[in-house]
Amino acid sequence: MGMIYEGLLLFGPLMVIVFFYSFLVDFSDRADPALASVKRLGLQLTIAAMLLAYFVWSWSKGRCTLPMQTLGLKLKTVGGADVTVRTALIRALIAIPSVFFGVGFLWAIFDRDSQTLHDRLAGTRLIYVPVNKIL
Repeated sequence: MGMIYEGLLLFGPLMVIVFFYSFLVDFSDRADPALASVKRLGLQLTIAAMLLAYFVWSWSKGRCTLPMQTLGLKLKTVGGADVTVRTALIRALIAIPSVFFGVGFLWAIFDRDSQTLHDRLAGTRLIYVPVNKIL
């Protein structure tokens, strides 16, 4: 659920990044068609770098993304400490193939602690923090 919510929230900011990138590198019909593949690769790397920076910043030093906050999730180390920038970067880099190929979620089904593969390898875990309910 959190991944779907995250994707919906990130769609808008990513479209703004695509707009500015397209404007800066001239993705118009008048542009040089020989450079189209280089420009496309540049756009993909820009989006990947922005997403990586967003998640590393959001997961480190006790912070969380808006969907994580809404669902009452916090990312902590296995020992219960806040995640460092280095650990968040390792988790994010490992999560890319883990999520893309679905291995991480299959791993969570059989893991004794229900951790995904990228959480297990990075030494992190998602914990549930109950959100205060307004009655």
